[in-house]
Amino acid sequence: MKPYKSRMFWGVVMLGASIAAVWAGEIGPADLERNCHDYTLSADAQIAACTPLIALYGDNIGNIGIRAIAYLARGTAYGRKSDAASALADYREAIRLDSIPLDSGNPEPLLYNDRCWARAVAMIELDQALADCNEAIRLRPNFAAALDSRAFLRLKQRRLQEAIADYDTVLKESPRDPYSLFGRG
Repeated sequence: MKPYKSRMFWGVVMLGASIAAVWAGEIGPADLERNCHDYTLSADAQIAACTPLIALYGDNIGNIGIRAIAYLARGTAYGRKSDAASALADYREAIRLDSIPLDSGNPEPLLYNDRCWARAVAMIELDQALADCNEAIRLRPNFAAALDSRAFLRLKQRRLQEAIADYDTVLKESPRDPYSLFGRG
């Protein structure tokens, strides 16, 4: 069996086992949620948790935000596996989902921040990413998560002084914020 076919085979097996475990009641939605966002797990285990979780969230409009975050987590796991195509597809879906309420006139700072973060991680639409971060901060001044996302974006763009300034702003309010401490380091 060729390596890519072998990986695909085992990926399908893991997905099937995860879905079967959910339906059998062995793994609850709370466990899937925790494992989907647990970056200490292997990428395969994280993908195996996120995939059925995305299906469980379904198309309910009330689940759009958490579904987008699950796509973002799974995209990050695919990135850890060097599966750039799957990672990009999941990042784009997270961006699309976050855009639905925003395009409907719901100016939610958290969604702008999530969309900024997804674009920054995927290194796509960087001008739009910056606009999203700035809008989140305009709507909620000193929004630490958006400042951290903007700092991360600026770091990826090699705009180091601006990134440091944003990280410093976050750290003034939350001196132990691990993400900003890491980014500032």
